[in-house]
Amino acid sequence: MRDIRIGAAQFEARDRDKAYNLSRIRELTRRAAEAGAELVSFHECCIPGYTFLMTLKREELAALAEPVPGGPSLRALEGIAREFGVAVGAGLIEIDGDRLHNTYAVVSADGLVARHRKIHTFISRFLTPGDEHSVFDFLGCRWGILICYDNNLPENVRVTALLGAEIILMPHVTCGLPSPMPGRGTIERAVWENRNRDPVRCRMEFQGPKGRGWLLRWLPARTY
Repeated sequence: MRDIRIGAAQFEARDRDKAYNLSRIRELTRRAAEAGAELVSFHECCIPGYTFLMTLKREELAALAEPVPGGPSLRALEGIAREFGVAVGAGLIEIDGDRLHNTYAVVSADGLVARHRKIHTFISRFLTPGDEHSVFDFLGCRWGILICYDNNLPENVRVTALLGAEIILMPHVTCGLPSPMPGRGTIERAVWENRNRDPVRCRMEFQGPKGRGWLLRWLPARTY
C-alpha cells in the first residue's frame, strides 16, 4: 500500500480550439506536477469542447474527431506527460472507422495507458455508445473510467468495481445547466465576471445545488 497523489483540473474550454485547450491542459498539468501529482485528470471532451457538440451535423462532428491512439491530440498529451513526468487523462471525440465516440484517454510518457468510450451518449445522435466497462492497471492500482452520465446509473459503477477497480475516474461536464430540479439551473455569466467584486455570491452559485453541491449528493453514494 502507498499513497497516490492525483490532480483534478477543469477549465473553460474554447469550442473547436484544440490548440488553446491543450495549452491550458499543459499549464494546469505543470502546476499539478509541481504539487506532486502522479496523474492529472481533466474533464469530459476538454480537448475539442463539449456542450456545443449538440448543435453539430455529423460531418462537423467527424471533422473534430481523431484516432485513439495515434491522433495529434494524443501525441500532444504524450508530450505533456513526458515533459512533466506524470500521466494525463483527457476527453476528446474519437473516430474508429465510421464510428464516432465520446472517449476519455489516459496517457503516460510511454503512450496510451487506457481509454473509455462513453456508454450513455445523449448529446448527439451521431455518437456511438461504448460497449464495455473499462478497467486497467496503473501505478500499482486497478482503475476504472466512467464518463459523466455513465455514473448516473449505479450498475455501471457496480460492474466496474466487480471488475476490480479500486479508483474510478469520473470526468464530467455538468452543473450550471438548465434543469427542472429544484435549486438547480443555469448560472448567470455576470456572476462569474463579477467574482472579484462579489466572491461570496460566486462561491454560493458554484458550490451550491447548481454546481458542486449537486455532485456531492450522489457521487459519494457511488463510492459507497
